[in-house]
Amino acid sequence: MNDVSIIAVKDAADPRLEQLIPMFEDLHAVMHAHGMMQELADDGARLWLNGVKAGIERFNRMVLAVQGDVVVGFTCGSIKLAPEYLGGARVGHWTQLYVTAPHRRGGVSRAMSELLHDWFREKQVTSIETQVVREHPSSVPFAESFGYQVEWINLRKVL
Repeated sequence: MNDVSIIAVKDAADPRLEQLIPMFEDLHAVMHAHGMMQELADDGARLWLNGVKAGIERFNRMVLAVQGDVVVGFTCGSIKLAPEYLGGARVGHWTQLYVTAPHRRGGVSRAMSELLHDWFREKQVTSIETQVVREHPSSVPFAESFGYQVEWINLRKVL
């Protein structure tokens, strides 16, 4: 992780967030190539970023890996409430993880993910969930390295 800093974004106006748009689009292209059936909307990356910004540090956390002023990776999480019939507890949702190709395999993903998981603990979530594209070769093992276990199998039918 030579000269890469891991930071939590505290301000929705942080200009570095704009660098996430092409990364988010690439993330979805990779997921699609590994079996994700849903297509990203034409302005999907912008819609996603606006949604994250709206609840930053209240319901959403954005963690960036930066090298100078250049973002080389991000991970994001959110907090939601479980349904009342499941106790209504706070549940963390680890939603995205992306690192640019030159910075992969150097600990950046782990460092960002650990900072995100620290935030979940601070927010007193009772569990954390994530979804991964089944055919991506490293997604499931990486999540399992944090203690995640398969709970559901998600099936989709495209019409």
